[in-house]
Amino acid sequence: MHGSANQGEGETKRDFLRVNLGVLGHLETLNGRKRVEIVDLSQGGAYVVLMDADVAAKYDVRDCVLRWMSFEAFGEVKRREGLHLGIAFDEPLRPGVIKETRQHASLNVRNDYQELKQAARLWAHGIYHT
Repeated sequence: MHGSANQGEGETKRDFLRVNLGVLGHLETLNGRKRVEIVDLSQGGAYVVLMDADVAAKYDVRDCVLRWMSFEAFGEVKRREGLHLGIAFDEPLRPGVIKETRQHASLNVRNDYQELKQAARLWAHGIYHT
């Protein structure tokens, strides 16, 4: 896993680096792979939104792998409110992962926007893909 590191002595979750994003990623579970928007990312976890409301209604998930850019993190869904999931990582991400994600997030958001725009066009023509 790219993003794992051990928590230092005396460090708490609130000491973790945190970044607000809006980057697309994937949540992988035993039930399959689902697209998500990563709204908030910290060393200790992430706040994501499932992109497909129909799938989300029947998508019960606990253990998962969150993948974005060139990173991945294993975790557990600790909180769920509709399409919104709070994931606690098994191991904290290294600070460099947060910094690199933040540096490249604006470029990824632009690319993600273009991808979503294309998906919307396909949907409007009756073509659906995940």
